[in-house]
Amino acid sequence: MIEKKSQSRNTSFMQGLDARLPPLRSLVAFEASARHLSFTRAAKELGISREAVSRQIRVLEEYLGVKLFDRGHRAVALTLPGKKFQPVVRDSLENIAYVTGAIRQPGQAFTINVTSPIATASFWLTPRLPRFRSNHPNIEIHVAVSDTPKDLVADGIDVGFRYGDGHWKGLEAVRLFDINAYPVCSPEYLDRAAPLNEPADLLQHNLVNLDGAVHASEDWSWWLEGQGVEVPKSIKMMGFDSYNNVIQVALDGQGVALGYSGLAMDLIAQGRLVRPMKSELTKGLAIYLVTPAGVKPVPKVQAFIDWVLDEAAREKD
Repeated sequence: MIEKKSQSRNTSFMQGLDARLPPLRSLVAFEASARHLSFTRAAKELGISREAVSRQIRVLEEYLGVKLFDRGHRAVALTLPGKKFQPVVRDSLENIAYVTGAIRQPGQAFTINVTSPIATASFWLTPRLPRFRSNHPNIEIHVAVSDTPKDLVADGIDVGFRYGDGHWKGLEAVRLFDINAYPVCSPEYLDRAAPLNEPADLLQHNLVNLDGAVHASEDWSWWLEGQGVEVPKSIKMMGFDSYNNVIQVALDGQGVALGYSGLAMDLIAQGRLVRPMKSELTKGLAIYLVTPAGVKPVPKVQAFIDWVLDEAAREKD
């Protein structure tokens, strides 16, 4: 009998801890909530929203198949299973934290997770990051690049860049720079191409378009029609679903692209792209820096936020 129990225990351990333990974030959220008996105070301590704490508790309860808290109108209380679970979780997490602190190397890098649209990451953030890294060598920046907005809390992201009107539920937004759209091309293209002095002239040129449903409201058709130019079906157009490709084709002298202020300005300042005309158009939208609402960033994340705001302000001067 003893031998069979031993074999059963060994088989269980062979399955791996990952298969037998609930998600770590849910345990951390439970420990803080059980200690404070408040999802709101737990959220403040953990630097996330109350909704995120509540969501993590639900994940844990669903995993265990039992209720851990009785939820009242203004307070929560531990159930009997919750009271049994609390000291085990608390002691286990404290032991992990203690040993981690004892063995962690001094000066180990601190990680900041950032999300950004493709164009903002490629043409604004990436060229400037060396300046931040030179002043903060022990901070690692990891950027999730996507034109589909991410859930900062659910995806564990500290800071985000977003394009829009600045109104997003659950986020605090600071306006960085406005976006105006205007034609850009390489100097070599401009030298050899047909005249390019006013919007209607663009119909005689190869236009490089940013394709895709996400960008359809600010493509060449939108821009030309906004300038009072009727767009014929025979218009010359080359399309890509990545702004990186659009700009690269323009840099290669293959056509005229739409440049966006704040994103194309470095290439224009370097002389790699030029504006053949002054005409521009805007939807009144901008690039914003966003953080979870009601969450006070830790000092190193705040240092990154302050640096971004300084960079954006310097370019307005």
